[in-house]
Amino acid sequence: MAALAAVLVSCDKTELEIDNQEQTTQKSDSIFYSGTLIANASSGDCETPDTKVSINFTDKADSVSISIFKAKLAQRMPAMDIIIPNITVQKSGNVTLLSSELSIPLAMGNPFPNYTVTELEGEIVNDELTFSLKFGSTPTSYQGKAQKGKNL
Repeated sequence: MAALAAVLVSCDKTELEIDNQEQTTQKSDSIFYSGTLIANASSGDCETPDTKVSINFTDKADSVSISIFKAKLAQRMPAMDIIIPNITVQKSGNVTLLSSELSIPLAMGNPFPNYTVTELEGEIVNDELTFSLKFGSTPTSYQGKAQKGKNL
């Protein structure tokens, strides 16, 4: 609301200033997705349909964290919530690019170094999120669509 009021009061702001204001107001927002997580573990592929993921905007407009809810990276592994911090964001038109060379994920409230995230690349186009990465040596991919509301 504050950002909208500022835009209405100062109608002569440039498009860049308005875009920066919108990014600032989104910093505490999250966008939720529902889709399929596929982990190609050495013990065999593990496909988890209906996996919920959220993109969590941080204080800096150039980074986000990704939360994967009830993720399974192998058939015998219990499902757990995983947070991948410090993902770089670059916006180009209607495409938002996600990338990270190295990130230590959090699971069960603790660092999860055995599953260090590398080679994360992804994009958000309209209401679709896709990304791929390696959890340790496990290639993993996700494809999902934005969900209305915040119901997990």
